[in-house]
Amino acid sequence: MNKSEILEKSRSEYGVVDEREKQMGYRAASVGMWVTFALVMIYGQIKIFVFGESANDIMAIAFLGAAATFFARYRYARERAALAGGIVFSFVALIWFATFILRFYGAVV
Repeated sequence: MNKSEILEKSRSEYGVVDEREKQMGYRAASVGMWVTFALVMIYGQIKIFVFGESANDIMAIAFLGAAATFFARYRYARERAALAGGIVFSFVALIWFATFILRFYGAVV
């Protein structure tokens, strides 16, 4: 096969986007998720220390977003580390959410 036949076969199998462009998209989404996660964590700390308010609600949302990213990565790449990360982040998000609910109803100070 010559170069043009290989390219034509690749385009018919994968479409216009090649594997390198897909990987760059995955990396960009991952970086975006981690930057958002870091900013939410900083916001949560400011909410606690500056305003004296509970940040359990925003922390639960941040951890659920990270868990969703890990579960999606596991679904598409079948990486066991991503599954473990999704489970851990989900567990921590549930803890944050539970403490938010308990504080909302006055059970925890």
